[in-house]
Amino acid sequence: MAEIKSSIELAMEKTKNLVMDEEERKLSALRDTENKIRATLRRYLEGMIERDDVEKEMEEIKGDEGLKRSLLLDLLIEEFDIGSDNTRLLELFYIVNGGLQESLKKELATLKNKFKEEMEKRGMIIRERIAGRLREMGITGDGVEPNIEEWDEWKEGQEEAGAVFKKRIAEWKNKLTKTLGNKDSSEGTDH
Repeated sequence: MAEIKSSIELAMEKTKNLVMDEEERKLSALRDTENKIRATLRRYLEGMIERDDVEKEMEEIKGDEGLKRSLLLDLLIEEFDIGSDNTRLLELFYIVNGGLQESLKKELATLKNKFKEEMEKRGMIIRERIAGRLREMGITGDGVEPNIEEWDEWKEGQEEAGAVFKKRIAEWKNKLTKTLGNKDSSEGTDH
């Protein structure tokens, strides 16, 4: 009587000669680490977990600490959206910078504050410009409060501020990466 094989048995037979070489294993491990960090970041940004939870989950992810911090840093920069409230996102930069130079932490805090101030300043200027245009069209009154987020001027202002801010974040990232590299290499020599 013929033996009936399950789909798993058939798949195992077909793939028994397939093996991953060292490079493929490293790439697979890197993708796995990135996916875990990305999932943690997504849950944090959606408010499902808090900063402490992110730190715990980062510790639980297997892999090189420098690589994990570098991946998180890249994902944070990738997720940064000039049109959104980036407060929660910016808080995670402190995890990447955890235990490092105080000057980098201060620089990040300064960047955060400057970005917030710049957007508030641009918002006031653009709001006034829009209100002026509305007055010229005969739309006035105490109840008139323009929704500046829907105006092209606001979107252009956001893009300009975002470009400057992203450039500053990239400079900060380079400094941090150098510091992380120095810290990781000095940690490796202590063992």
